[in-house]
Amino acid sequence: MNEKQIIKWLGMICILAGVARIGMTPTSIIWGTDSPQELTFGLIACILMSVGTIVTYLVQSRETGVTGFITTLGIIIGNIVTTAMVWSQFAAGAGAPMPEGTLVNISRAIMMIGMMAGSLVFAFITFRAKVFPRWVPALLVLMILNIFLPIEDNKYFAAFWGLAYVGMGYCVWAGKLNRKPAAKSAESLSA
Repeated sequence: MNEKQIIKWLGMICILAGVARIGMTPTSIIWGTDSPQELTFGLIACILMSVGTIVTYLVQSRETGVTGFITTLGIIIGNIVTTAMVWSQFAAGAGAPMPEGTLVNISRAIMMIGMMAGSLVFAFITFRAKVFPRWVPALLVLMILNIFLPIEDNKYFAAFWGLAYVGMGYCVWAGKLNRKPAAKSAESLSA
Protein backbone atom coordinates (compact mmCIF):
# COMPACT_ATOMS: atom_id res chain seq x y z
CA MET A 1 0.00 0.00 0.00
CA ASN A 2 1.42 3.41 -0.92
CA GLU A 3 1.11 6.71 0.95
CA LYS A 4 -1.85 7.96 -1.11
CA GLN A 5 -3.84 4.80 -0.40
CA ILE A 6 -3.07 4.99 3.32
CA ILE A 7 -4.19 8.62 3.44
CA LYS A 8 -7.35 7.75 1.52
CA TRP A 9 -8.22 4.92 3.92
CA LEU A 10 -7.50 7.10 6.94
CA GLY A 11 -10.02 9.51 5.40
CA MET A 12 -12.55 6.66 5.32
CA ILE A 13 -11.82 6.00 9.01
CA CYS A 14 -12.64 9.67 9.69
CA ILE A 15 -15.94 9.27 7.85
CA LEU A 16 -16.80 6.15 9.87
CA ALA A 17 -15.74 7.87 13.10
CA GLY A 18 -17.99 10.81 12.29
CA VAL A 19 -20.95 8.56 11.51
CA ALA A 20 -20.43 6.71 14.80
CA ARG A 21 -20.20 10.02 16.68
CA ILE A 22 -23.40 11.25 15.00
CA GLY A 23 -25.06 8.02 16.17
CA MET A 24 -24.63 9.16 19.76
CA THR A 25 -27.24 11.92 19.36
CA PRO A 26 -30.29 9.82 18.41
CA THR A 27 -29.36 7.06 20.87
CA SER A 28 -29.01 9.67 23.62
CA ILE A 29 -32.42 11.12 22.76
CA ILE A 30 -34.12 7.70 22.56
CA TRP A 31 -32.45 5.76 25.40
CA GLY A 32 -30.98 8.57 27.49
CA THR A 33 -27.58 10.03 28.20
CA ASP A 34 -24.89 7.44 29.05
CA SER A 35 -27.16 4.59 27.94
CA PRO A 36 -25.34 1.46 26.73
CA GLN A 37 -26.46 2.27 23.19
CA GLU A 38 -25.02 5.81 23.29
CA LEU A 39 -21.82 4.64 24.96
CA THR A 40 -21.35 1.94 22.30
CA PHE A 41 -21.48 4.54 19.54
CA GLY A 42 -19.22 6.79 21.62
CA LEU A 43 -16.63 4.08 22.21
CA ILE A 44 -16.49 3.14 18.53
CA ALA A 45 -16.22 6.81 17.56
CA CYS A 46 -13.43 7.50 20.06
CA ILE A 47 -11.36 4.57 18.86
CA LEU A 48 -11.82 5.49 15.19
CA MET A 49 -11.13 9.18 15.86
CA SER A 50 -7.97 8.29 17.76
CA VAL A 51 -6.70 6.55 14.62
CA GLY A 52 -8.18 8.68 11.85
CA THR A 53 -7.41 12.18 13.15
CA ILE A 54 -3.78 11.92 12.05
CA VAL A 55 -4.84 12.19 8.41
CA THR A 56 -6.16 15.71 9.03
CA TYR A 57 -2.58 16.71 9.77
CA LEU A 58 -0.91 14.57 7.10
CA VAL A 59 -2.78 16.23 4.22
CA GLN A 60 -1.81 19.73 5.34
CA SER A 61 1.45 19.18 7.23
CA ARG A 62 3.45 21.62 5.08
CA GLU A 63 0.92 24.37 5.64
CA THR A 64 0.26 23.86 9.36
CA GLY A 65 3.75 22.84 10.52
CA VAL A 66 4.58 22.15 14.15
CA THR A 67 1.45 23.90 15.43
CA GLY A 68 -0.70 21.58 13.32
CA PHE A 69 1.16 18.56 14.64
CA ILE A 70 0.80 19.66 18.28
CA THR A 71 -2.92 20.39 17.95
CA THR A 72 -3.53 17.11 16.13
CA LEU A 73 -1.61 15.27 18.84
CA GLY A 74 -3.70 17.06 21.48
CA ILE A 75 -6.92 16.01 19.74
CA ILE A 76 -5.70 12.40 19.48
CA ILE A 77 -4.69 12.31 23.16
CA GLY A 78 -8.06 13.82 24.08
CA ASN A 79 -9.79 11.07 22.10
CA ILE A 80 -7.70 8.37 23.77
CA VAL A 81 -8.55 9.74 27.23
CA THR A 82 -12.22 9.94 26.22
CA THR A 83 -12.05 6.30 25.11
CA ALA A 84 -10.78 5.33 28.56
CA MET A 85 -13.52 7.36 30.27
CA VAL A 86 -16.25 5.82 28.10
CA TRP A 87 -14.83 2.36 28.78
CA SER A 88 -14.90 3.07 32.53
CA GLN A 89 -18.63 3.81 32.22
CA PHE A 90 -19.07 0.41 30.57
CA ALA A 91 -17.07 -1.27 33.32
CA ALA A 92 -19.11 0.46 36.04
CA GLY A 93 -22.36 -0.73 34.50
CA ALA A 94 -25.51 1.03 33.32
CA GLY A 95 -26.87 3.59 35.73
CA ALA A 96 -23.74 3.63 37.90
CA PRO A 97 -22.65 7.05 39.15
CA MET A 98 -19.82 8.78 37.34
CA PRO A 99 -16.45 8.00 38.95
CA GLU A 100 -14.92 10.80 40.99
CA GLY A 101 -11.45 11.68 42.18
CA THR A 102 -8.23 13.36 41.17
CA LEU A 103 -7.51 11.01 38.26
CA VAL A 104 -10.98 11.60 36.80
CA ASN A 105 -10.59 15.37 37.14
CA ILE A 106 -7.16 15.28 35.47
CA SER A 107 -8.59 13.08 32.70
CA ARG A 108 -11.44 15.52 32.11
CA ALA A 109 -9.00 18.43 31.98
CA ILE A 110 -6.81 16.63 29.43
CA MET A 111 -9.88 15.74 27.40
CA MET A 112 -11.20 19.32 27.38
CA ILE A 113 -7.84 20.94 26.65
CA GLY A 114 -6.85 18.37 24.04
CA MET A 115 -10.08 18.15 22.15
CA MET A 116 -11.76 21.52 22.60
CA ALA A 117 -8.74 23.86 22.60
CA GLY A 118 -7.00 21.63 20.06
CA SER A 119 -10.06 21.70 17.79
CA LEU A 120 -10.34 25.48 18.03
CA VAL A 121 -6.67 26.04 17.15
CA PHE A 122 -6.89 23.31 14.51
CA ALA A 123 -9.91 25.05 12.91
CA PHE A 124 -7.96 28.32 12.77
CA ILE A 125 -4.82 26.85 11.22
CA THR A 126 -6.89 24.71 8.82
CA PHE A 127 -8.67 27.87 7.68
CA ARG A 128 -5.32 29.58 7.11
CA ALA A 129 -3.79 26.54 5.38
CA LYS A 130 -6.51 26.56 2.68
CA VAL A 131 -6.09 22.82 1.99
CA PHE A 132 -9.59 21.82 3.15
CA PRO A 133 -12.61 23.68 1.75
CA ARG A 134 -13.67 26.62 3.94
CA TRP A 135 -16.75 24.78 5.21
CA VAL A 136 -14.58 22.22 7.06
CA PRO A 137 -13.11 24.68 9.60
CA ALA A 138 -16.59 26.24 9.80
CA LEU A 139 -17.97 22.85 10.90
CA LEU A 140 -15.25 22.61 13.56
CA VAL A 141 -16.14 26.06 14.93
CA LEU A 142 -19.85 25.19 14.80
CA MET A 143 -19.08 22.05 16.82
CA ILE A 144 -17.35 24.10 19.52
CA LEU A 145 -20.10 26.76 19.58
CA ASN A 146 -22.66 24.00 20.04
CA ILE A 147 -21.35 23.45 23.58
CA PHE A 148 -22.94 26.75 24.57
CA LEU A 149 -26.45 25.89 23.39
CA PRO A 150 -28.87 25.67 26.33
CA ILE A 151 -29.80 22.04 25.66
CA GLU A 152 -29.84 19.42 28.40
CA ASP A 153 -26.70 17.23 28.35
CA ASN A 154 -25.54 18.84 25.06
CA LYS A 155 -27.27 16.01 23.20
CA TYR A 156 -26.62 17.59 19.79
CA PHE A 157 -22.91 18.24 20.34
CA ALA A 158 -22.00 14.72 19.19
CA ALA A 159 -23.92 15.22 15.93
CA PHE A 160 -21.96 18.39 15.09
CA TRP A 161 -18.69 16.77 16.15
CA GLY A 162 -19.41 13.79 13.90
CA LEU A 163 -20.45 16.02 11.03
CA ALA A 164 -17.07 17.79 11.19
CA TYR A 165 -15.27 14.44 10.97
CA VAL A 166 -17.48 13.22 8.13
CA GLY A 167 -16.68 16.44 6.28
CA MET A 168 -12.92 16.15 6.80
CA GLY A 169 -12.93 12.44 5.94
CA TYR A 170 -15.01 13.01 2.82
CA CYS A 171 -12.60 15.68 1.55
CA VAL A 172 -9.66 13.32 2.05
CA TRP A 173 -11.40 10.22 0.65
CA ALA A 174 -12.85 12.00 -2.41
CA GLY A 175 -9.71 14.03 -3.09
CA LYS A 176 -11.52 17.35 -2.60
CA LEU A 177 -8.43 19.01 -1.15
CA ASN A 178 -6.85 22.18 -2.47
CA ARG A 179 -3.26 21.18 -3.19
CA LYS A 180 -2.22 24.51 -4.73
CA PRO A 181 -0.90 26.04 -1.46
CA ALA A 182 1.43 23.07 -1.00
CA ALA A 183 2.77 23.42 -4.54
CA LYS A 184 3.32 27.16 -4.08
CA SER A 185 5.16 26.65 -0.81
CA ALA A 186 7.37 23.97 -2.42
CA GLU A 187 8.16 26.33 -5.32
CA SER A 188 9.05 29.17 -2.94
CA LEU A 189 11.41 26.89 -1.02
CA SER A 190 13.25 25.84 -4.17
CA ALA A 191 13.62 29.43 -5.46
